[in-house]
Amino acid sequence: MSALLDQSRTDLAARLHELYQDSSKHSVYQSVPTFVARALGYQEEIHSLWRSDAPRFAYLADRLNLPPGARLADIGANTGFFSLNFAHVRPDLLITAYEMNPRHAEFIRLTAAAFAPECIEVLTQSCDLAGLNRLPLFDAVLLLNVVHHAGFDFDADVPDNNEAFTDYAIGYLAKLRAHSRQLVFQVGSNRGGDKARPLFHRDDDVARLNWLSKVLGLAGWKISHLGYAHLSESETIVFRDAPPSVLAAASDGVANTSTLVDFFRSAHLDRFPGEFHRRPLVIASAIEAPTP
Repeated sequence: MSALLDQSRTDLAARLHELYQDSSKHSVYQSVPTFVARALGYQEEIHSLWRSDAPRFAYLADRLNLPPGARLADIGANTGFFSLNFAHVRPDLLITAYEMNPRHAEFIRLTAAAFAPECIEVLTQSCDLAGLNRLPLFDAVLLLNVVHHAGFDFDADVPDNNEAFTDYAIGYLAKLRAHSRQLVFQVGSNRGGDKARPLFHRDDDVARLNWLSKVLGLAGWKISHLGYAHLSESETIVFRDAPPSVLAAASDGVANTSTLVDFFRSAHLDRFPGEFHRRPLVIASAIEAPTP
């Protein structure tokens, strides 16, 4: 907060708004963290029924195992909602936000300078398949809704078909395992975010989890937490753990269809518009832990 004494709240809010309204493919995507919004009187509205950041963060903050001084990476950090929130609630962490959009990276830098000056490092280096070689060892990596853009926004040589993309995803996650003990993972249903390139039907939650389970298992990750969005009568969104039977089935690499059908029927994920909230929020541990 000390930096705000040297720069007016109005000026900082105006600059952040300018950086946020980038008009690029991934702009107007994340909310402004609540603690920043309250301090500056500034917020960018994202409809929670389409894409909820705060409930996902609450789920992760409660379940992700991060000891004091742990190193956390946020790959494809966008405007830093998750990096900044982790810095706010856990100033003991060492956080590296990787964001290739220079305006979004500057958004994180300015906000971090005002609210968490010693906690966050922002890098614009690529985390494509080759770029993973430059990563140090982290205690956990956030990889939220990034990988399905491979072949379009990065690693353009990935062939434009589902089989090749699946092989790529397995290779990417296997390579990432050498750089992190834990993985927070979420992935979209459509390659490149293009509805004409579905990995599976947007309403087929069983196929989605089977694909996810297969890819993570073959890449050497063991699912420890599997969170799904739930919508209350007041339209408040929370993420809750899938029941043990569903977690066990998913962790085995091939989920049991009958178990999953019963679960998804009761979860009522079709109450959400779009398919974003049908994407499970996964915390996984490296089966063979990386060494320093």
